[in-house]
Amino acid sequence: MSHAIEHKSGSEREKTCPMCGNLFICERSSTCWCSTRTVPAEVREYLAERYETCVCSNCLDRLTEKANAGEKL
Repeated sequence: MSHAIEHKSGSEREKTCPMCGNLFICERSSTCWCSTRTVPAEVREYLAERYETCVCSNCLDRLTEKANAGEKL
């Protein structure tokens, strides 16, 4: 199982995406970028089974698009 590396900077957290390795900011609150996304249950389950942390917006969007198109994750 991959885990993101977390770098603290105030209330925001800079993380490394466990899927692609890119850095991104996780605010760990309802104001985070991810709170604006509608994530299918299939994607939430897929991520929960594989990772213990957030993924970046690019990876989340890619998985969501695949799920919405009926493709296997």
